[in-house]
Amino acid sequence: MGKYKQRDRIAKLVSWGHWFTLANILICLVIGLFYVQSALDSTSALATGYLIISWLGHFAFLPFVFFIVLVFPFCLILPYSGILRGYAAVIASIGIFALLFDAIFFGQYGFHLNTYSLTQLAADAEEWFPGGSFLMLLVVIFSFLFILGLQLILANLSWKRHDSLQGQGFAKVLAAVFIGSFLISHSTHIWADANIYTPITQQDDLFPLSYPTTAKSLMARHGWITVEGFQSQSDRLTGNQRLVARYPHTPMLCSKFSSNQGVTIIAFDSLSSAQQTELTQAIPTLQLHQHRHLGQRQVPTAVYNLLYGMPDLYTESLKQQNVDPAYLQIMNDFATPVRLFSTEEFPEHALPAALESSFTLFSGQVNYNFTLDIVLAANLDTANIIEFLAQQPSTQQIIITALTNRQLTGSMVNADPQSLAVPLYTLNMQLNNRQLSTLEDIVPTALSNFMSCADGFRSFTNGQDMRQESRNLPRVMSVRPYIYIFENSQTTVIDENGDMQLFNADGEIVPGAVPPTPVFIQSLRELQRFGG
Repeated sequence: MGKYKQRDRIAKLVSWGHWFTLANILICLVIGLFYVQSALDSTSALATGYLIISWLGHFAFLPFVFFIVLVFPFCLILPYSGILRGYAAVIASIGIFALLFDAIFFGQYGFHLNTYSLTQLAADAEEWFPGGSFLMLLVVIFSFLFILGLQLILANLSWKRHDSLQGQGFAKVLAAVFIGSFLISHSTHIWADANIYTPITQQDDLFPLSYPTTAKSLMARHGWITVEGFQSQSDRLTGNQRLVARYPHTPMLCSKFSSNQGVTIIAFDSLSSAQQTELTQAIPTLQLHQHRHLGQRQVPTAVYNLLYGMPDLYTESLKQQNVDPAYLQIMNDFATPVRLFSTEEFPEHALPAALESSFTLFSGQVNYNFTLDIVLAANLDTANIIEFLAQQPSTQQIIITALTNRQLTGSMVNADPQSLAVPLYTLNMQLNNRQLSTLEDIVPTALSNFMSCADGFRSFTNGQDMRQESRNLPRVMSVRPYIYIFENSQTTVIDENGDMQLFNADGEIVPGAVPPTPVFIQSLRELQRFGG
C-alpha cells in the first residue's frame, strides 16, 4: 500500500508542477511583451505573424525547460510537497526576476544582460544621480523579494486547488497552442534563414536564450534549396542593400533659449599643419582641443555628416529624399535662422542638393546678429577666414574644424582610425574633456546655445553636445567602407566583408582580438537607429 501512496504522491507533485509551470508561462508571456514592444517595426504581415507565434512558443518553452531540468527530478527523488513548493518558488523567482530585469535592460540598451551590461548599468545609474547604483541595488533586492512572495503564493495556491484544477480542459488547449507555436516558429525560421528573409531573421537576437533553428545544409540535402542559389541571393542582398533614413527619427520637441551669443561654425575641406600654424599665430586666443576629433574621407560625405549629423550610411537616402536638416525649421520657428555660407573656392558639387539654394557666397562680413552661421571653406581660404575672425565681436563663439585629413589619407583608403584625425579649434567656447568627438557633434554643440530638446537632439543625430558632461565611450562611426567602434583602450574596425581589425590605444593592430559582444551589438544598433 505504501508503494501506491508513494506513486500517487509523485503523480500529484508532477501534476502540480505542470500547473505551477503554466502560471509562470503566463507571467513570462506578459514580460515577453516588453521584448515585442522593443522589436523592430515589422515590414510584412508574415514577419508580424512570426513575431507573435515566436513570442508564444519561446516564452512557453522557457519555464517548461526549467521545470523539466530543475524541478521534475526532485518530484521523483524528494516527493515532499512542502520542501518542493519552497524550492520551486525560489527557482521560479530567480528565473522570473532575471527575465524581467533583462526585458527592462533590453528595452533601454538593445542587448541582453551579462557581466558587461551590469557594469554599464551601474555606471549609468551613477551618471543619472549620485548614489544611483546603491538605489538600484535596493530596487533589485526588493523586486526579488516581491517576486519570491508572489511565487510562494502561486505554489501554495496551485497545490491547494490542484483537485479542482484537474477538471479544467483549457490546459490541454493552451499546451497545444504553445507546442504548435514553438514548432511553427522554428519551421518558419528555417525557411526565412534559407531564403534570406530579413524581416524574420533580424529578430534572431530579440528574445533571451533564443537560438532559432537554421538548416541551410539540411534543406539543401533534401533538395528544397540549392547552396548556389542561396549564396547568389545572399551576395545580391549584401551588395545592393541600402539603409533608408527615417529622418528625423521622432518629432523634435524643443524650447527656445534667449541667447545673447552667436555661434559661427567654420569647416575647411582640409587644413595642413602650416595652415593651422597660420591660424593660431593670427588668432592666439584660438584653443586647440587635444582629444581625438575625427572627420571623413570624402568632402561631400563629410558635409552631410556635419550638416545633418547623420552617419554616412544614410547619405544616399538623404539625397533621394531631398530633405533639409531637421533643425532648420525649428530655428526658423524660433526666429533664429541658420545662415549657410560657402566660399568661392569650396567645391560646389559637395553641397547637398536640397540646400544649394540656401547657401550664400561667403563675403567675410561681420555677423552682429545672434544667429548660427555655418561657413564651408576651402583650405585656400585661410587668409580670408583669418581676416573674418579678426572682425568678429568679442562674444562670438567660434568652432573651426576640417572635414577631411588629406595629409594622411590622400587617395589611399586606410583602415587606421588615425587617418581620420582632423583639428578642432574653438574661440569663446569651453568644451568638456572628452576622449572622442566627430563631425556629427559640431551642430548639436552649436544648437545647445539656442534651444533645448526633450531627447537631447537624438531625434536627428547620433552626435553629442561637446559642452555637456557625459560618458563619451563606447561610440560608433561609419566611414565607408569601414565601421569604427571606439572604446576606452581599443578601436574595432569592421570592413564591408564583416572582417574585423582591432587597434590598441597606441594604434597597433592586436591580432585575433574582438570587441565585447554587447558593445558590438549596441554600437550597430546605434548606427542603424535611423533605419526606416
